[in-house]
This record gives sequence, structure tokens and C-alpha cells, in this order.
Amino acid sequence: MKKGKLVKCKPKFNPFTKSLMMNSGGFPDFITTKHVHNELYMVIGVEVKMNGILSKEEKEKCRWYLQNKIFSKILIAKKGDKREKIEYIDFEKKYGKKTEENFKSVQSL
Repeated sequence: MKKGKLVKCKPKFNPFTKSLMMNSGGFPDFITTKHVHNELYMVIGVEVKMNGILSKEEKEKCRWYLQNKIFSKILIAKKGDKREKIEYIDFEKKYGKKTEENFKSVQSL
């Protein structure tokens, strides 16, 4: 995140068992598309959190993805009130938009 560029996720191996632990542990957890009209689609990132709260680093990543127009929208999926119920929260509605100046100051760190 400090460099402000996308990088491919590297697979993680357990050095003791020499087995693959995680093949693609990227952010966000899922990527989906939504048809808007004709040949136009929205690309939506979905991050799954049990309580629906993102860490500071995850918020910065979401803002960067939206600012650079990598995703049209980012949703946070969280556990609902009823069993097997999933709630989706729009990132921009929950955390709001940061100004471009604040965003650049975070990037320079």
C-alpha cells in the first residue's frame, strides 16, 4: 500500500509441512460484476468481515481502489441478525469519502 501500486499476490507455504497454506490471499475477498446496460458492467469488490468493521489498512486500500477506479463499488459482507443471513454494506456510505489531499498524505508515508 505504501508504494501505491497493484501487485500480484504470492502463494504462502508452510515451511514445516512444505504445503500450500493460501494460494490467493488478496484483498478484497471476492470480485463480482453487475450488468448496467448494453456492454457496460460495474466491477464490485466484496470484503468479508464477521463484524463488518475494516482495519485502518483495509480502509486505505478500499479508498485507493475507488480513487484509481479499479472498482466501481466496494461492499462489506457481514454476518446478519438471523442465521445464514448476510448483510452487505456499501463502503462509501459507511466510511464516507476522503478528500484527495488526505489520500495523498497517506500515500506519501
